[in-house]
Order: sequence, then C-alpha cells, then structure tokens
Amino acid sequence: MIEVLQSWLDIGKATLSLQRQGLPTHITVQKNWDQFLLAQELLHTPNSSAILDLGCGDCCTLKFLAALGFTDLSGIDLHLPQASSTLPYKLYQGDLMNTSFTEQSFDGAVSISVIEHGVDLKAFFHEAHRILKPGGMLLVTTDYWEDKVEVASSIRPFRLSWQIFSKAEIEEAIAIAQTCGFELKQNTAIPPCTDKTVTWYDRDYTFIALTFRKSTS
Repeated sequence: MIEVLQSWLDIGKATLSLQRQGLPTHITVQKNWDQFLLAQELLHTPNSSAILDLGCGDCCTLKFLAALGFTDLSGIDLHLPQASSTLPYKLYQGDLMNTSFTEQSFDGAVSISVIEHGVDLKAFFHEAHRILKPGGMLLVTTDYWEDKVEVASSIRPFRLSWQIFSKAEIEEAIAIAQTCGFELKQNTAIPPCTDKTVTWYDRDYTFIALTFRKSTS
C-alpha cells in the first residue's frame, strides 16, 4: 500500500476519527494521519501481537499502540526519554539498523518519520526483514514531495541529517525493500501530490506512507 497525505481535509478526517474513538492525538496534528493509517492497518491484528517501533523517539507511537490495546510493545532509538518502570512498553537504546533482537521476534514493525534522518535504507530493510516473522507488517512513513525539495546539509534537526524524499527516491526505496524480501501490501502506483500540508525549516512538502509485508516464501 502507498498513501500520500493529500490535503488538510485528510488531516481533519484522521484527527476526528481518532477523537471519536477516544484515541490519543499527536502533538503535531499532521501526524494524526500517520496514526490513523496505523490503526487501520492493525484493525484485525490480535492485541497480543509483538510490535516494534523502529526509531521510537518520544514514544508517541508506542503510547498510541498501547491505547489501541496492544500489550507486547517495544521501541528502539539512539536516544531515549527517561523511562518509568510502569510503562506499557519496553525501550531499548540502540541502532535500528543493527539491533540485538533475535530473528523473527516481531509480528509487526512501524517507523514513523524516521528514515529521512540519515537512515541507510538497505541496512534498515535488511534488519527489519531479519527481526520480523514471515508475513509480518512493516509500516513506514516519511517526508515527501514528487519533485526534489533540496535541504541544505547545515540543516540538522535532532542533530541528524534530513532529506525530503522525491518520487524517484521513493521508487528506489521500494526497490531496495523488495530486494531485502519485502513486498508492498498492495502493489499500487504512487498517488500524485496535491497540497503541501507540512512546513518545516522553511521547506514545504507532505507525507507518504508505505505498507510492506515480509514475504512468506
């Protein structure tokens, strides 16, 4: 599956849907679109499924997954917030491209707005494939615009590099994922862009979501 955030109307619909379900909304309103898609993808997934957040950051996605009722949650990031022993998820400090998790540890994985920050895509998809069970889902969202939006190397949010993926770069990312053993949930074309729904560091763009499955063959 490939989805592109098309307009503020999409953001409003996603936010309203989460609110009606009593689910937490994101501090960055555009990311309600990501979380709405994640909830839809996991609609028929057992709550006991083991799910990993690759690049969990401030744990917003883990908190959202816990609110959905999932009980076997883990997150990994280079930098973690101060953790409490009562959290409904486990946190691991480390490199999401080279984890210490055993093979086929997780039923699903998610990476929200992470791969644009200096992630080696081949290493990322290879590691995700290693730790997911056959048929496991991987949902990835990232910054996107059809045509290339240049970002100066001096712009380093979170002290990390940053890129806004173009259509050609997303097509390359999909090809890399496929060589690592993933397939798109639905092999559809990349939808066209319409509105630039995000402005950050004076760059205007939108979001794209890619849902993969680890091949069972």
